[in-house]
Amino acid sequence: MSVDPDFTPNFSPGMRAKIQQLYRPDDRSPWNESVPEKTATDAEAGSYAQECALIVRREPHPITNQIALQSITIQSPLIRKVLDSTFEGFESVNTQLIQLTFKAPFHPFYYCWHRFEKLHEDEQDQEAKDHLDLLYPVLCEEIMPHIEAMTDLTKNKVISFDYLWAIFAPGMEIYTKLNGQDRLMELTDNRYGANMGGEFFTLECRYIDCDGLGFGYASSSVDIEIFEGVKKLVDLDAVPSHLHPDVENLVDRLYARGEKLEQLNGFHHMSYSGFLTARSSRQIRQRRVESSRIIIDPHTFGIHGTPGPGLTPLESDSHADSAIDELSADTYNVIYKATSQAFREYQIALERNEKRRTEDLSGGLKPTFYGFTSTRTTSDITEFYIENIGPIRWNENAFHRLVLPHGYKDIIHAFVQEQLSHDDDFDDIVHGKGLGFIMLLSGEPGVGKTLTAESVAEEIRQPLYSISASELGETATEVEESLEQILELTSKWNAILLLDECDMFLEARSTADIRRNRLVSVFLRQLEYYRGVMFLTSNRIRDFDPAFESRIHLTIHYPPLDTPSRLHVWKTFVQMGGLKSRLSDGDLELLARIEVNGREIKNIVKTARLLAKQAQTPLAMAHVQMVLRVKRRVFV
Repeated sequence: MSVDPDFTPNFSPGMRAKIQQLYRPDDRSPWNESVPEKTATDAEAGSYAQECALIVRREPHPITNQIALQSITIQSPLIRKVLDSTFEGFESVNTQLIQLTFKAPFHPFYYCWHRFEKLHEDEQDQEAKDHLDLLYPVLCEEIMPHIEAMTDLTKNKVISFDYLWAIFAPGMEIYTKLNGQDRLMELTDNRYGANMGGEFFTLECRYIDCDGLGFGYASSSVDIEIFEGVKKLVDLDAVPSHLHPDVENLVDRLYARGEKLEQLNGFHHMSYSGFLTARSSRQIRQRRVESSRIIIDPHTFGIHGTPGPGLTPLESDSHADSAIDELSADTYNVIYKATSQAFREYQIALERNEKRRTEDLSGGLKPTFYGFTSTRTTSDITEFYIENIGPIRWNENAFHRLVLPHGYKDIIHAFVQEQLSHDDDFDDIVHGKGLGFIMLLSGEPGVGKTLTAESVAEEIRQPLYSISASELGETATEVEESLEQILELTSKWNAILLLDECDMFLEARSTADIRRNRLVSVFLRQLEYYRGVMFLTSNRIRDFDPAFESRIHLTIHYPPLDTPSRLHVWKTFVQMGGLKSRLSDGDLELLARIEVNGREIKNIVKTARLLAKQAQTPLAMAHVQMVLRVKRRVFV
């Protein structure tokens, strides 16, 4: 912008207590000092205009063609100083810009209007007061109609689409539902937009997320589709949080949920009941589980899972807080003052929760955690709802009820517990090799191989990561990648790994099947450097590959259940649960003579219990006989 070199200034830039009024007929013409017909003079470039405290621009409204306010440039350093306090914490305004211009409809002034009013009223410096007196009436004429309209709408608990901007101020907390979960998020920006589907109003928000190491901000957005007339506030897809109809219970519940998330940030072995969202490279699906064991480990999820949005550091809100302390909260935000009673109730709920806390994190924390289920493939990385996470109820009797030959349980328990304690520094000649403990459990189906690994994990209260060999992949590359990830995770979690039905890896290699030879070689190489505890189960070992003999520390063969063992299994399952039983010792001894495995006994008892429950009678021999007749054609 050029300045007349012959002009002798009487004031420093922006210090003349005058308004320079400028006009133009359209956005292609220069600004002029009066309503022009046709002129090429740019009055804004004049030196006199640069001395004025304000430059106020007006132009014809594009619809009504009436002269309307277009923008205001603040040149007065005295006004700028007041605006520093007015917009403290308001990120979309930077009062240090050389060209500080606000365009109609002046949303920043609207949101902070009462704050600006109070600063104007309390100003003690007369020269600054004179400058503010120039700006205040110009803005007041623009701002007050919007405040009055917003106050009337919110008083009646409704809003129009055109006035959505008036109730959503950047920096305020909003309530919404995402994926069916209640959320509180901080509003950072808002805007109107349109696409092929029509107009919409977008709320750009941020919330607090965690990555297993710390906390930071992540971003999200909410769109409100265009609607006719007015709409109830409670029916909007998002609403200022203090206007929620049950704000006290909402705040209590979300703060409790947030505190739980803070406690869970890191590695935790937990129980989960409810819906979860499983994500793989192929699909996203929801399913319901009951008392499922899960691993909460958001840091590991960030390494092995789908990378999430990067977290920005949590900033200190001390400046904004001090500004709110100096001025009452309802003058800080025009919406809060118009809905002061609801805002006071909201503040009380916040204060009640924050007294129990050292950091103000909980309310805005997300409602989910990323982690892993302990019985699925590694490609299934899962999102858990925090409210469904709870402590594990360990089965104290699982290991005791395990039916094994004499001495087996003591050996297995001792080996596993000592290995997971990491007390032994015994190593291979080559450092890092053979540091794990690998146990092979072989025998017919239903003799207790899988149950052994599960009950040992219950007894020593460690995670059990269970996977079938068939889930590792079909090619050598897929198997290697899956095994590397699984072995890394189980070592990190100090978990017991159960690799079920791995016969395909254990049988001897032959020159006739090159593809399987590659799979076995990959499997052998991974076992060599594993540092944890691994159970391998096999239904049959006919041609055991000699290379595995040196890598498996303990092999236990499970013979078919004999009559005493079957009797013990029958008694165990009949006594489980709260259903009464009329089965006598003689009945159980008779059933124990039938050659069935442990899994079959469990299924028979379970089905018989369902029949008894349906008939509302105690479990009796007749129920078991009916199941046997249907399933095995056996008569006793």
